[in-house]
Amino acid sequence: SMTGVFVARGPAGVRVAVNGAGANGVFRVPEMERALTANWLPEAVANIKVDPSNLNGDIHGSAEYRAHLVTVMAKRAVANAG
Repeated sequence: SMTGVFVARGPAGVRVAVNGAGANGVFRVPEMERALTANWLPEAVANIKVDPSNLNGDIHGSAEYRAHLVTVMAKRAVANAG
């Protein structure tokens, strides 16, 4: 995948993990975790931007595009998780 986002809410708290976008592999997004802990709705992460400086960029998508996808996919993941 170009960018995948995993969200979970469980006994250990809220977790948001991203794969396929980071230059150094899988990473978590603490700002999104805090926002979703306070409000488990897609809108809670809608304005959180990921810094593209540590993301992959190639012919399939720039680092900026992947950063945008993280937010889009996080919103979708929360919506699907219910």
